[in-house]
Amino acid sequence: MKRHIRMNSNKLWLTWIPALLIMVMIFMFSMENGNQSSDLSGSLTKSMVEAVIDAIDLELTQAKEENIIELIHTPIRKVGHLTEYALLGIAVSFPLLLKHGLKGKRRFITGLLICTLYAATDELHQLFVPGRSGMVTDVLIDAVGAGLGILLFQGIHCLISLKKSHKIPIDKVV
Repeated sequence: MKRHIRMNSNKLWLTWIPALLIMVMIFMFSMENGNQSSDLSGSLTKSMVEAVIDAIDLELTQAKEENIIELIHTPIRKVGHLTEYALLGIAVSFPLLLKHGLKGKRRFITGLLICTLYAATDELHQLFVPGRSGMVTDVLIDAVGAGLGILLFQGIHCLISLKKSHKIPIDKVV
């Protein structure tokens, strides 16, 4: 007996809400001026470094701790880009599958195109925010993150489909 998710076709547009919410979140982060954005990511980086130092019980001078924070601040920001766009890639994949019925390469390419175009418009938007700049490298990082998110979605969807079609016990899949 096959079980399918049944959703009123008039309500399938609701599947776009998570992607739209993530896009709004990204837009809100991009509205922060350069100082606000740097302060936010700087405090996150500092908290992470302090947590690791405390966890491994490392004794560092204030200067060495600040050097570590400065060294990893930019990579942490780029991982943030990668992560938020991976989440967007996942969120875009749901409606592309459920509402639009796209599968495989078509879903991947369409999702990647949507996310990359959004990333490009976001970087363009940042050109008009004081202290911010639009960077092609950020669009590329965002596209990689989106691609990874879409691939993750596709992999999980594939495993679930295999399990359902072959009646494979979940403990054999995971």
